[in-house]
Amino acid sequence: MEIKASVREIAEMVYGSGDLAGEEYLRRRAEEGILIHKEHQSRYQEGDQREVYVSYEEAGEDYRLFLSGRIDGVLKRGKKTIIEEIKSTTRDLAIVNEETVPAHLAQAKLYAFIYFRNSRKRKIDIRLTYIRVKSKEIKKIDLVFSKEEIEDFFRKTIELYIGWLRKISAHEERRNRSIEGLVFPFPDYREGQRDLMGACYRTLLNKGILYAIAPTGIGKTVAVLFSALKTINRAGQKLFYLTAKNLGKRIVMDTVKLLMAAGLKAKTVEITAKDSICFLEERDCDPEKCPYARDYYTKLFPALQDIFLNADFYDRETIALYAAKHGICPFEYSLDISNFSDIIVADYNYAFCPRTHLTRYFDEGSVYEPMLLIDEAHNLVSRSQDMYSGEASKAELLTLRKLLGENKISTSLFADVLKYFEEYEREMNPGDFFVRDLNEEFVGAVQK
Repeated sequence: MEIKASVREIAEMVYGSGDLAGEEYLRRRAEEGILIHKEHQSRYQEGDQREVYVSYEEAGEDYRLFLSGRIDGVLKRGKKTIIEEIKSTTRDLAIVNEETVPAHLAQAKLYAFIYFRNSRKRKIDIRLTYIRVKSKEIKKIDLVFSKEEIEDFFRKTIELYIGWLRKISAHEERRNRSIEGLVFPFPDYREGQRDLMGACYRTLLNKGILYAIAPTGIGKTVAVLFSALKTINRAGQKLFYLTAKNLGKRIVMDTVKLLMAAGLKAKTVEITAKDSICFLEERDCDPEKCPYARDYYTKLFPALQDIFLNADFYDRETIALYAAKHGICPFEYSLDISNFSDIIVADYNYAFCPRTHLTRYFDEGSVYEPMLLIDEAHNLVSRSQDMYSGEASKAELLTLRKLLGENKISTSLFADVLKYFEEYEREMNPGDFFVRDLNEEFVGAVQK
C-alpha cells in the first residue's frame, strides 16, 4: 500500500474539529488566510524562514508512506528554533487556546517531528499564531514539548491514519474478490442484454463513450451495473450511476441489493438532495441555528468509522440513522461516505452542474477515477440547459437592496448593475428581446 499525503490532510482527518461552512465562505476564508499569512510573514526577522518545505518517508510491513508539507515559519530566537503555525480566525481571541482546534496543534507537532527528527534537541518549541480576520489582532501561544513527546505523538497519529487506510484497503481486496466471483443474477439473458453488457464493458476498459438505445424491459440497469463492476480492480475507482429522477435512483439501489444477494461486496451510497434529507423542518445551515452543522468535523471521523465497519449499503434511511446517532448533517455525511464507497448513486447535478458537482471527483487534480453510467441520457440535454443558465431580475435586485440597507459599498454595487438594466430596458421592444452576447461589464457588475 503506497500512501502519499500532506501533513495537513492527516492532521485534519485524525484530529478534525469545527463546524460546517458553505463553499463560498470557505473559499473567501482561504483567500483571507493567504493574505494574512503573507502579511504576518513579511514582518519576520532576519534568519527566519517562511513556507519551509519538508518531507518524510517510511516503510512498514504493508505500506510505504510519503508525507510532505510546508511549515508556515521556522523562527530563530537566540538558541531556540520555533516551528510556527499561522491560523486566521473569526473567533474572539480571548477564548482561543491550543485546544480550541486540535488539528492546528497536531499539524504543528507533525511538522516539528519531520523538521527535528535528526536533531539532538531535547526540547521542541512550537508557536500557534492566531490572527483575527477583521481586527488583525494577534495571539501567540508558545508551547514546549520534549522530543520524546513529539515522537510519540507522531507515531500515534500515523498508526491511527494507517489503521484507517488498512481497513479501506482490506475492503477493496474483499470487493475485488467478490467481483471476480460474481455471476449474473439471472439464469438467462434477455434478447440484446448480453450485447449491451459486452459493449459497456469494453467501453469502460478503453475509457470511451457509449450511447446505448435499448427497448424497455431488456434489463438495462442490471446489465450495465454488472458489466461496469467487472472493470473495477484498483483503488480509487468510483462507479457513478447518475439518474434524472428519484425513481431511477430507487431502481438502481434495488439492483445493487440484488447483486449483493448474489455475493457482491461493494460499498454503495445514495446521495439525496440536501433539502430532502435535512433533519430540520426548514433548512438553515448556519451552525448557530443547526445542531447538525455545529461541530460536524469534530464528530465526523468516529461517524465514518462506525458506518464503514457496520454496513455496506448506504441508502437514505441508513445514512439518516447513523447521522442522527452521531448528531451530524446527513447530506454532508453522505458526501464524506462517498470517499470510501465503490458505487455512488446520484442525480445528474453531482457530476455536471457547475455549482453543485462533487469537486473531489470531477475537478482537475482529483486522485479518484470516476466512471459514469448515465440513466436516460436524453434528459441530460434539457437538464444541462438549466444547469448552465443564469437569471437576474431587476425586481429582485431592488428587493435585495432594500433588505441590505444603505451603505457605501452596496449602494455603489447596486447602482452599477441597475444602470445596465435600465440601458437594456430602453433598447427593448414589447415582447421578447434577445441579445447574442451580454455586455461583459454588465456580467462583471452582477458577479460583484
